[in-house]
Amino acid sequence: MSKLLLVICSGLGLWEFADGSAFLGSPPHAGPESVSEAEIQASLLEEIHTALGPDTAGGRVTEMEEALRPMYIALPKNEYGNVGHAIVRYALHRLFVRRHGWFITGLEKRGEHRNTTSAAGILKDRAPGYIQDLFEERMGGHGLSLHEVAVLASTIEHLVHGETKSRLEASFNAHGMPLGSPVSNDQAIDVIETYMMAWLTSHNLTSTTSKHISLLRARITQVFPLWPSTQKWVHEVHQETVGDNSSAMLDFEGVLRTANKLGEGYGRHQGAECDQTLADMLNFEDGSSGRVLISTFYKAALDGMWQFSESVDYLRELGALDESSGQPSVIVPNYMGGLSNCVASSDYFKVCCPDKCEGLFAQIEGKIASSHAKPKPILDLVRALPSSTTSAPRDLPSGLIERLDEIAASNEGYVPIHGRLFAQWMHHAYPRECPYPHVSGTTNPRTTREYRAATGVRATLTKSQKEEYVAAMETKPVEVGDSTAVEVPWTDEEELLIIRPAAPPSSNNWSVARNIVLAMTLSSFVYALVLPAMAAVHTVQGRRSEKMEKMFV
Repeated sequence: MSKLLLVICSGLGLWEFADGSAFLGSPPHAGPESVSEAEIQASLLEEIHTALGPDTAGGRVTEMEEALRPMYIALPKNEYGNVGHAIVRYALHRLFVRRHGWFITGLEKRGEHRNTTSAAGILKDRAPGYIQDLFEERMGGHGLSLHEVAVLASTIEHLVHGETKSRLEASFNAHGMPLGSPVSNDQAIDVIETYMMAWLTSHNLTSTTSKHISLLRARITQVFPLWPSTQKWVHEVHQETVGDNSSAMLDFEGVLRTANKLGEGYGRHQGAECDQTLADMLNFEDGSSGRVLISTFYKAALDGMWQFSESVDYLRELGALDESSGQPSVIVPNYMGGLSNCVASSDYFKVCCPDKCEGLFAQIEGKIASSHAKPKPILDLVRALPSSTTSAPRDLPSGLIERLDEIAASNEGYVPIHGRLFAQWMHHAYPRECPYPHVSGTTNPRTTREYRAATGVRATLTKSQKEEYVAAMETKPVEVGDSTAVEVPWTDEEELLIIRPAAPPSSNNWSVARNIVLAMTLSSFVYALVLPAMAAVHTVQGRRSEKMEKMFV
């Protein structure tokens, strides 16, 4: 069946991703662009076909499946042994953060998923949620298996690669280079550098001329001071990608491979800069609390750490402000993971600082291999698990042990490791790496640009404003001491992905049924996409017949 479907889809041109103009029509710094529902469905159709086809070994779906497997095993399941809507979003978010440093827009709680009423289609920042809704609807509402979550992840990555292709096409056009003609290695590097500078600065290349490119190159270090080191990295990635072909002429697809590698690897490259910012913050830490007093934060900014300039109001919305003590303080991991530190955004994602807690939690999750565990094995794991700032083995404070027992006591003796209370416990155990999990609805994370657009107020303070704040705080002395983990805030509000379910059904026929449904899903997508195309063909043929009749009358 799949071979026939592939022939049908290929014949109708459904495997072509999209015309580049669809992604590049808005001016620089505009809101997220739109993507048609047909394009999303075509991308999902292709990934489903790949998943059902005979040549999946080593493919993207298989790769995604292996990356997801340890997490998926530990995630709470429904009565069918699958994961539900909220957990799919949670898993996809963690996957892309870990895989590429991508914070996919539409996988977090804020905002709506769909926008089917727009004539232009679905806003691209809502596309991931729409894909999930669409796929879950076709799968019958029983949740998704590991394989199906991998298909969704592959579809999102497919859309991102399509956007990369469109932006690279715009860079070729800006340089006056035909897409169908080979280019030299030097020309390829020029095009890639322009593509990368535009990506880092949110510059739209649609109507860019050679003069604009020259201005962009002349001013890039003013807008993005880290460009020299990034430029060096771009050249290294390109050399690794083309290998021995660097002296030969390159076609568009060859240059595109470099662009895709840059997009996938920039999160890891940016991690070095984030590590330096983290080290700078910890130089001003209040004891071992994972916090920096706000007055110290602004003093550091006045002494040359210019990046520490976010206002108190903005830090509060970001979820990076602790106001539980006499003087507000900046929560280090929340600040590091905040949207103010994100760069190089596409319409689908932002590249933000790596989540230092993800690696720690993944190790605990992998060892437990379950959605819940008794306190003792968790304590044993954490005592032996070092971080970049915490040595091991170590003794944990008695208060922290008591907190874990309290979580278990309210959950039939088990700790739900994907719940808010355990995330809060991890923040206490690793205050410099794991963010404090605020109760849902108490924060409103936005980029500095989004904050200013919504409030009309800058998200950062001027030098004089920081000086005034520091002077005001110095008249209100507070006790500063070595804080232990249990002294930082603790709230008892739990938030679980799902309530721990009963054992999944043991029927061996379920996996077979799921494969049948997946095949039917593929067929339904083909039908939904083919029908309008066939109708269009009949319409055109009808018009031609009318014209022919008139010619012979």
